[in-house]
Amino acid sequence: MRFIRWLLPVACLLWPVLSTGAQESATGDQVADPAGTAGAAPASEVESLRREIEELKAQLRTLQDQMRALSAGAAAAPPAPVAIPVAPPAPEPVAAPAAAAPPTRSQGLLNPAISAVMQLVGNTSLSRQEDQNGFDLSEAEIALQSAVDPFAKVDLFLSFPAGESPEVEEGFLTSLSLPGSLQLRGGRFKSSFGKWNQLHTHAFFTVERPDALVNFLGEESLTSDGLGLSVLVPNPWDQYIDFIVEAGTPRPGPAFNSDGHHMAYLAHLSWFLNTGANSTVELGLSGARGTTGPSEQSFDDLAACGLPCAGLQPGDEFASAVQGLDVTWKWKPLQLNVYKSFLWQTEYLHGRRDTDVLTAAPALRPDTVSSGGGYTYAEWQIAKQWRVGARYDLSGFPDSATARTQAASAVVRFQPSEFQELRFQFKHTGRNPEAAARFDGDADDNQIFFEWIPVIGAHGAHKY
Repeated sequence: MRFIRWLLPVACLLWPVLSTGAQESATGDQVADPAGTAGAAPASEVESLRREIEELKAQLRTLQDQMRALSAGAAAAPPAPVAIPVAPPAPEPVAAPAAAAPPTRSQGLLNPAISAVMQLVGNTSLSRQEDQNGFDLSEAEIALQSAVDPFAKVDLFLSFPAGESPEVEEGFLTSLSLPGSLQLRGGRFKSSFGKWNQLHTHAFFTVERPDALVNFLGEESLTSDGLGLSVLVPNPWDQYIDFIVEAGTPRPGPAFNSDGHHMAYLAHLSWFLNTGANSTVELGLSGARGTTGPSEQSFDDLAACGLPCAGLQPGDEFASAVQGLDVTWKWKPLQLNVYKSFLWQTEYLHGRRDTDVLTAAPALRPDTVSSGGGYTYAEWQIAKQWRVGARYDLSGFPDSATARTQAASAVVRFQPSEFQELRFQFKHTGRNPEAAARFDGDADDNQIFFEWIPVIGAHGAHKY
């Protein structure tokens, strides 16, 4: 039908031309040269043109007959769904969306990525009897992660600690559309202090966290409810330099444990460098400042003093600050990246806090305590599923300038797949007299750890 619609106009245009040509040819046979000369066209040429014209007329009549037959058949037959090219309709004017209308989400975004992680931990001390000895389902974690709309995403981690009530370990909203390289997050999140503090327990390199992080930031890491803003710092070397500032209310811990819901402020700068085709190094600086309450050591000293100290009461609020330095070097050859790798990570923390010190009078005297500590950890991947590591800890305490602990650990990690890991760790700990007094006089300890971690579901990748 498309061919017929195209051919009909062409035939109509050719018909006058062909008719005129035929008349002119016939006239040309009758008109003689005015002078009676031999200028007339030869008879053979005229006859050839006449035959061509007759053939074209016959073809045109045939086409006209076919068009009439097709038109009659189309009129008699019921209409059929024949694709007829039509001009595309003009686009309808689209009204601008209302300013308050939320962006729509695709059907896939209505279902968040859900995963679960379980940690079975076995722990025993070879030197003393502890309540923690034995096996325990240390923690179970459920993660829900999804984009809210094109402008933000949500990460929610629900924790189910053994023997404790479920809680929100982390739950924060992250912006995706701020100008430049700015990114804002708000909610409850692990503070961007150093490297290890930002990890969940199942992502540790060892079964337990380093002593310095426990003593200065707490057994559950430094976590705050607040806001954080990050930006990539422009630089002439085209390097990855990330700067983060955070403000919020920290959860109670050794460094910031005031009951007054005072704010704490944190800044973190990280510089990521490529040291070769197979290795990278990351340098980090961190600093946090806030308010803390009286230390447990102050209450212990007053309790040991007895009746002479009955009327003494330490202050409620003290300034506290913690600074940190971290270095991470990773080696992973391109050709053997699945089978070989090496990691070296070191962090140092320094704390400074105001406190009340019990004097011999007895009386409470304002004082400032400075102390520090850190760890260094090295790990070698010897096969696709096997890693061996070693860690050394040296740590003080935020409320004591003299108490010290040091420890050495050996670790073996076996990963049958990306969704399962087994860890074995041996740790020897030594303490000076001041630190031993905090552990019932035990100057040293030997511990064995075992951990089995399965992961199910779509669990998001951890930070590099």
